[in-house]
Amino acid sequence: MYYKKSNLVGLRTFSKNDFELYSIILDDEQTTKYMEMGDRPTSEKILDNTYKEANFDDNSVVFSVDCLENKKFIGTTGLYLINWVARRAQFRVLIGGEKNIQNKGYGTEITKLIVEYGFKRLNLELIYLGVNEKNIAAIKVYKKAGFIEEGKIRKFVYNNGIYYDSINMSITKEDFQNSKIYK
Repeated sequence: MYYKKSNLVGLRTFSKNDFELYSIILDDEQTTKYMEMGDRPTSEKILDNTYKEANFDDNSVVFSVDCLENKKFIGTTGLYLINWVARRAQFRVLIGGEKNIQNKGYGTEITKLIVEYGFKRLNLELIYLGVNEKNIAAIKVYKKAGFIEEGKIRKFVYNNGIYYDSINMSITKEDFQNSKIYK
């Protein structure tokens, strides 16, 4: 059963049954090359903390993502660090594990589902994110979903001996309501 879905992906509750495939994604150097993840093998503690954040943290709404074509787990997404007074949240998405998962529209569909959910169901005013400047594919996805570049933090992301700038992006409720993307 999916809480939300598009033609390509379904969003559902993150469960312990996802641990094995989630570990594969977290331990895949290609998937995490632009992120501050993958600096150590995935442990039971990391999996348990993710499970707790997804299921017991009142300031996060986390979903597992399944490819609808084969019903296979391909990652996680959600809204984190939700500030219920200021009505803002941080968007995150992690997909991978399969060799040919990129450039199929999954990232765009996931991002649009979460943005719509954040504004329509949670009544957020702002959804924001940070992305490694070298992750050009992700930046394109976020722009397709209506996010706007706001600036950058220099040398913010560290991975494999290199510091990268982080691009800050956001979308407001007004941007969402006025966007042709969500009509």
